[in-house]
Amino acid sequence: MLTRIDHIGIACFDLDKTVEFYRATYGFEVFHSEVNEEQGVREAMLKINDTSDGGASYLQLLEPTREDSTVAKWLAKNGEGVHHIAFGTADVDADAADIKDKGVRVLYEEPRRGSMGSRITFLHPKDCHGVLTELVTSAPVESPEH
Repeated sequence: MLTRIDHIGIACFDLDKTVEFYRATYGFEVFHSEVNEEQGVREAMLKINDTSDGGASYLQLLEPTREDSTVAKWLAKNGEGVHHIAFGTADVDADAADIKDKGVRVLYEEPRRGSMGSRITFLHPKDCHGVLTELVTSAPVESPEH
């Protein structure tokens, strides 16, 4: 089932300034960055550490690229801060189905493309004690992309 905390998503207004804060304050470096047009965000993944299941744990910094994106709407309501937590899994399809069978609403009928070629889905925060929760099956990573 779930094997690690894959990442913590942090919504921000200015990705470059937020990356610099985490670099200067904690020494975290950008492992990967991309624009996800479907989700309307520009993001940076800051690698924290490797995990025993062969994956890694990250901070995912998210800046909206358009006003109608989910992250832009969330920022307008809540301001900068923790947006979601993501758990890693070897099989996002099976784990999402299992969790759905337990009465938790799964937000995507089929997993979508996430950061670094991963497959993702989200669980409704009202069913997860107020926490937007993401399930992630990572794509094999050979080298960092910037």
